Amino acid sequence: MTGSATTAVIVAAGAGSRLGGIGRLHSKAMVPLLDQPLIGWVIERVLHAGVGRLVVVAHRDDDALRDYLELHPAEIAITFQDARRGMADAVARALPLLDDEPYLACACDSLFLPEDIGRVVALGRQHRDSAVIGVLEMGVAATASRSAVVRAGDRVVAIHEKPAPGTARSGLVGMPLYWLPRRLDPYLQQAPASGPERQVADALGDYLAAGGDVFASEVLERLEITRPEDIATVAGILGADRFG
Repeated sequence: MTGSATTAVIVAAGAGSRLGGIGRLHSKAMVPLLDQPLIGWVIERVLHAGVGRLVVVAHRDDDALRDYLELHPAEIAITFQDARRGMADAVARALPLLDDEPYLACACDSLFLPEDIGRVVALGRQHRDSAVIGVLEMGVAATASRSAVVRAGDRVVAIHEKPAPGTARSGLVGMPLYWLPRRLDPYLQQAPASGPERQVADALGDYLAAGGDVFASEVLERLEITRPEDIATVAGILGADRFG
């Protein structure tokens, strides 16, 4: 689907604090799902989409994740986020390890189909120096804890991170799946803070306001793990796909 030179940044510094007892035993990236940790499934799908090189952003204290990545057969570089300050901050920490080409960025708590990943990359390659965000129609209510994306065709005209209830202009939700050009670097590094965190959606909003182009690519599926009950649900789906 994509060229072997494509690099993906996987943000995997989450603590899993909302996952109950299992989150006290494992970081989010290392939550067991069938025969491998969650990040193993993310890596598997990203590689299947044609990505050739991976950069994983881990928390400095996650020794289990570091050990897992060092033994993984894929080409994986590791960098660290000392404090959990959001996805924009995490991706910014990977920038020194990248070449000058655009790259894929995704979060380890969400599994996307390889074909959805491939479409994001293909749309980014079609529009040089533009960013791409994966989107999924989830309804206006879902935007209260996510980012609302307003588009005209496949072009994004506005992105609002966690808009106040009743203010969202769209039920189209931005996914943690991006194609990012290097000209976005300063926007990631200077993204405004939402509480203690800085998000890629805010960086993209500033990029849009400065005249940058952002495109939307619809995804067919997102398997997300944020609550304890999500683990069994996602494991059941993965098991059915693999063995059914």
